[in-house]
Amino acid sequence: MIFRSFTLLALCCMTLLLCQFSPAMKGGDEAGVLAELPMVAGDFVGESEAPSEMEISLLPSDTIIVKRAYRTPGRSIGNRDLAQASLVIAGNDSRSIHRPEVCLDGQGWTLTDSRVREVKLFTGEVLQVRDLAIVREVLLSNGTKMPLRAHYIYWFVGADVTTPSNLERQLLSFSDNILRNVNHRWAYPSVMAWVTEGLPPEKTGQRMRSDEETVTMLLNLVRTLAPKFQKNLMSHS
Repeated sequence: MIFRSFTLLALCCMTLLLCQFSPAMKGGDEAGVLAELPMVAGDFVGESEAPSEMEISLLPSDTIIVKRAYRTPGRSIGNRDLAQASLVIAGNDSRSIHRPEVCLDGQGWTLTDSRVREVKLFTGEVLQVRDLAIVREVLLSNGTKMPLRAHYIYWFVGADVTTPSNLERQLLSFSDNILRNVNHRWAYPSVMAWVTEGLPPEKTGQRMRSDEETVTMLLNLVRTLAPKFQKNLMSHS
């Protein structure tokens, strides 16, 4: 008991010394991403979308939100792909960046699976992202309900680091602040698409995609998008 008390006291003293003699924080003003999403990404063309009223009301006023709906143009209605992309960049208030699972739950989605996937970029670098499999019920025109499945893929970007883990993001914020004197201004990009397999074509206007095909489409979109707005990848592309 005495040893544990001494250890705790020593840790407290070390923390106080670090706070006292650490230099002033730097960074935090410049994000690790550009505040824009490209209009063209591979086979996709993106149309700008405004943030929703819910996003505006829930996030701090200095949060930057960039959104585009990416479609494959020039194809027949039932053979198109559609994916939603967004980029959220924190302001001074850290509440701008959080686990997306929280917002998805508030929108009626239920999480069925969460896993880390690797995106091999054209440069050979590997970007780790988190893939959330989600589902919710939708009401059809005939009054019946059916499950709507989707995949939501995101990752966090700091000044010069990326991670698919919110816990690791928090640990990096703390350790880099103390050890590297870096205050990350975090951002999180995301892409989302429905799993259209089994859905009425007139409802989706898209080609029929299985879970695996939907994930492949989204990872290919990330492969094209990320180097166009993520600064540490832009320098290598």
